Amino acid sequence: MRSSSKILWLAGVAGIVASSAAASPNDVQDLRRAGEIMPFDVIQRRVVQETPGEYMGSQFDPGTRRYRFRFMRDGNVINVDVDARTGERVRQRQSF
Repeated sequence: MRSSSKILWLAGVAGIVASSAAASPNDVQDLRRAGEIMPFDVIQRRVVQETPGEYMGSQFDPGTRRYRFRFMRDGNVINVDVDARTGERVRQRQSF
């Protein structure tokens, strides 16, 4: 029961964050065409290969030019933030 409550809470928080900070697909494509960010599939492939756990999804923050990738591992959500300009990890943290 506890882990299902945690998942529901995290899904609600993710929805709020996604609605306030997410860029439209056109914004992301425009940034990529302009050479300001790397192709998503290149970054995604590397992060998924290097991060243990079940890949749950990602979102892009146009303000920071970062992707946040989410993974589920041992009942905990792991957030991996990656600079979309360089493809480098800038932060990884576990949500409790």
